[in-house]
Amino acid sequence: MKQDINSEIAKQKAYEEKERLAKEKIKAEPKSFKKFWDYVIYYTLKPIYWAKENIKDWRTAIIFIIVMAVMSSEVWVFYLLGVISWGSEFSKWCLGVASACWLFWLGPFTPFLPLCIIITAFIKGIVNKIRFKKLK
Repeated sequence: MKQDINSEIAKQKAYEEKERLAKEKIKAEPKSFKKFWDYVIYYTLKPIYWAKENIKDWRTAIIFIIVMAVMSSEVWVFYLLGVISWGSEFSKWCLGVASACWLFWLGPFTPFLPLCIIITAFIKGIVNKIRFKKLK
């Protein structure tokens, strides 16, 4: 248990060091216009890099699955209600609402996945603070 936490602390420190080096590289850029766009690209892609580094952890994967289930509940709850009340007008309405929500939120080029990643990162940060506080 303690070794597992120590390895997670080492991974987190390595990730933070990698972020610090990337920021220093951007700060060292002499042209302010290029520096601005480097910061924009860095912070735009940061959730994707974070997910790539952290979804390997089983705790983060579970948090991510729960966040996706909760965030997409507007879709699957209405599909479930539509299937339960099959053959009624309410069923048609539920299936229509679920399909519209699915096309809007779960389709490509929507903010659904970045929102899930950001919420997962926030929850994982809280969980890590609680876990590492107990270690000290």
